[in-house]
Amino acid sequence: MSSVIEKEISSLVGIGFYETEDCVIADAMGALLEKKPEMRREIAVNLYKNGEVSLWKASEIARMNLEEFKDVLSYRGIKIKVGGTKEESDARLKEVF
Repeated sequence: MSSVIEKEISSLVGIGFYETEDCVIADAMGALLEKKPEMRREIAVNLYKNGEVSLWKASEIARMNLEEFKDVLSYRGIKIKVGGTKEESDARLKEVF
């Protein structure tokens, strides 16, 4: 990261707009992904392809319904894995019941 950007981030924390530098970065990422939703989709595909998130979680990250996200994966030749992590399954069950 350039020193100018680091100083800008520090200044935002110093003047009280944000509590931490991580909060500045998180907000900036959120704004970027809101402006460029295709990046959100690419992040979701990458995380899913690398086995870091389940299909369900990836579709949430991409802000797409499950079937739309499956279509994206299919179009790219990415195989859909069955199942998810136990924690994700438990969380979905708690939401339902």
